[in-house]
Amino acid sequence: MTPFVEAAAKAAEEISGRLLEGWRPQYARHFDIGAGGDRTAGIDRMAESIYVEALGSFGTIDSEESGIIGSGDAKIVLDPIDGSDNALSGLPYFGSSIALERNGRVEEAVIVNLANGDLFYRSGGQLMTGKISGGEFTPVTIREDSTVGVFEKAYAYSALAERLHERKMKFRSPGAVALSLAYAHYVEFVIFAGPRRRYDFAAALWMCEELNIIETESLLIVAKDREKAELLHRLTLQD
Repeated sequence: MTPFVEAAAKAAEEISGRLLEGWRPQYARHFDIGAGGDRTAGIDRMAESIYVEALGSFGTIDSEESGIIGSGDAKIVLDPIDGSDNALSGLPYFGSSIALERNGRVEEAVIVNLANGDLFYRSGGQLMTGKISGGEFTPVTIREDSTVGVFEKAYAYSALAERLHERKMKFRSPGAVALSLAYAHYVEFVIFAGPRRRYDFAAALWMCEELNIIETESLLIVAKDREKAELLHRLTLQD
């Protein structure tokens, strides 16, 4: 691990520890619209404050909640809580997305599942995974026996969802796109419908570079298998 990844992992462990202490009413308190366009909740602010303290020395932070924080040559693109609505609703599928950029290019990235402790990181080389509580980190490998894909915001593209159903292509729509893309090497595919914000995608897409990626104006398709990615793309062209 690099110092940046270690700092991000330590901050994530602190956030996870606070959540394990129990739910607090202030986590659900809502504030003004954040830099990413969504209303900021107390849980977002709590996580953001911990990441800012841990990562501020590495560069300027561009957070989905507060926008630009601090200064520095590098830029840290931060989504403190990816899947805030899940967290607020008690659904265990939410995390954080963190990308370190220099000269407009991502050089290090961390995505963590705060609900179960899974942590993915990449520091220029191979994508690694382990637990935020420590222990061994191992290279992420493609899982050949997966049976479901992920279709984030499937409700925004119901026609494609119906075509997948007709072809018996199973999918889930868990509601945390950066986290879903972190698992892209495991699942059959990941589809995202709608506008793409850098806070959600800066770290995740860099982690998926070696997979098959197709981007259109309205959809993002990521799949382990090129034929599967092209099939999904053809299904979108039937409109």
